[in-house]
Amino acid sequence: MAPGKSSRSLWYLNKWTAIYLKKALDRLQRHLNGYELTIEDVYGMQQMCAYETVAIGYSKFCELFTEKEWEGFNYSFDLTFWYDYSFGAPVARAQGYGWIEELIARLTHTKITDHNPATNATLDDDPITFPLNHPLYVDATHDAVVLTILTALNLTNLAASGPLPWTRIPRHRSFEVSKLVPFATNVQFQLLQCTSVPGPQIRIIINDGVVPLTGIKGCLEHPDGLCPVDTFVNAQKELLAETDWDWACNGNWTVPEGPEWITTTGSPPERPN
Repeated sequence: MAPGKSSRSLWYLNKWTAIYLKKALDRLQRHLNGYELTIEDVYGMQQMCAYETVAIGYSKFCELFTEKEWEGFNYSFDLTFWYDYSFGAPVARAQGYGWIEELIARLTHTKITDHNPATNATLDDDPITFPLNHPLYVDATHDAVVLTILTALNLTNLAASGPLPWTRIPRHRSFEVSKLVPFATNVQFQLLQCTSVPGPQIRIIINDGVVPLTGIKGCLEHPDGLCPVDTFVNAQKELLAETDWDWACNGNWTVPEGPEWITTTGSPPERPN
């Protein structure tokens, strides 16, 4: 896959850090002689605060920045993950494709019959490594992969406020990485049988919060986020059929940097007829 297809955030990140870290750059430079700081250096100091705090419990780098600058740092990760791994990334839906196939297999207790490069036939065809009759399944993965899965599921409520701007922090944005994929993020797919609704139901919990499933075809608004399992599965099968994995990952397409081209579905430009 060409780097430009999966790395669209750098343009936005460079623009945004130049805005919110300008005062910090000027402030810190006054304390240094013989070395000229760059915005990238200052951004690295903010990252060191986070990593040192996790590693040793504290970091002196944290004291160098104002609350407003930390809000800017937080938003920088929204930009990075939106444009590289989520609804604003042209390959995000295709990258989450394989796990959705595995989810459908587990929900329907049926083997995957048509493997593509998004699934591992060796593991998924083996009942030892990919059982289909268990009451509980646990998968572990990277935060970026979680976002590609949420995008592939078509959880449009998370993209409701639209593309993220590089000029400011939107006050009421629907996509916040610190809430969706913080350290030790947890996504649950719960199967429920309730007396208030007929048939088996499914709902998605992200870090203890119920996610509306109204972006999924046939799933109606529900106070507890419930959707009939059959409806959910059929909608996901339709979404998979609409996802052109080969075109997204291997197709001869390009998109310009910045907001000249956007997606809010995690899909690339359409394949020419």
